[in-house]
Amino acid sequence: MPDPLKFAVIEFNSKSGGIWRHTPDKPNYLADPKTEIDTTSFGCYVSALEGEHIPLRPFIIGPLAKSSPPVIYYRKIYHKLLRRYPNNYSLDYFKQFTAVIIVHEIANGPDITAFTKRLKSIYPHLIILGVPTQPYGILVDHWNKYPAAKTDFIQFMDICDGFLTLVKSLEEIWPAMSSTPAPYMPQPYPVEYALRNFQPPAAKQPIIFIAGVTSRTNILKGHQVAVNLQRQFPDHQIQLTKIPDLPLDLSIIKNTNHKIIPFEPWIEHLEYLSRVKLVINTDYTQTRGRVQVDCAAVGTPSIGADSDGQVDLFPNQPAYSDTSIHDLVTQASHLIEDSDLYQQVTSYASQKIHTYNYKNSAARLTKFIESLKL
Repeated sequence: MPDPLKFAVIEFNSKSGGIWRHTPDKPNYLADPKTEIDTTSFGCYVSALEGEHIPLRPFIIGPLAKSSPPVIYYRKIYHKLLRRYPNNYSLDYFKQFTAVIIVHEIANGPDITAFTKRLKSIYPHLIILGVPTQPYGILVDHWNKYPAAKTDFIQFMDICDGFLTLVKSLEEIWPAMSSTPAPYMPQPYPVEYALRNFQPPAAKQPIIFIAGVTSRTNILKGHQVAVNLQRQFPDHQIQLTKIPDLPLDLSIIKNTNHKIIPFEPWIEHLEYLSRVKLVINTDYTQTRGRVQVDCAAVGTPSIGADSDGQVDLFPNQPAYSDTSIHDLVTQASHLIEDSDLYQQVTSYASQKIHTYNYKNSAARLTKFIESLKL
């Protein structure tokens, strides 16, 4: 019988500034997303595999650093001058783990890559899985501007024992960049908890919700779709969220019947989405698709995106950057007009989403980790 899996997710920073540990009475989706851990992203891995979430920065400059104040001060000055930290902090804490997921992000890529290389050299028994924070579309834009960032990312992939492909359409992209095994594994999601908010079609209100940040120009395409839809269905109100500290472009919908709703934590937002008739999210960065997964859980159809969640959960409503506004309006209007189609689409999504639950996700990930030990 294999030894119990001792697991952790490692990011450079964390909401709490310290280590967060899963407990049966407080999984990640019940934690405070502002002060503890995220409710729907990498925190889901922590609770699915009953592990820890570890921020790296506190091990470098405190409060978890086992170094003297002068050494910590030196590291801070080093970072201020060179925009990276010296790679000489203690890694003793990490020797207890069997496997870890290390999250690579644009803001601190070189520090994460250096840490991963050193961790692997000191603890060769440790199975290291890599995963990016940013979606592929955002990464490509960044790499085009800063080629050295792509080089760093490939070095990170090469060090890892495995790499997680969260989006099925990238199954051939990651293997082309590195020989590290990169199987498709959708991100875990608290399915059973989210399904408590499921509402049947009859409970929906005439609301068209536009998801996404308007600083991304593709999201404004969704605004145009919503305007055209409202002309066909004037009883439907357009709604969208004002996300704190981010601009909100209302130029396209300013003369429509619309409403700005306040930003809501995930649990409250699920309840809101359960009342919405339709969600539009014209994001073309090949994301995992949290918007679409949330929609599937609450019984609300989503159109407009090329995300993994859109393709997997709403396979007859795909959209890509070259999908026309007319085609998107047609998709949406069919859903609003045809109650049988609406029921079929939402029922399929709410059933398929079970493949992402913690039990199934943990089994897939554990099997992959065991294969890497051979």
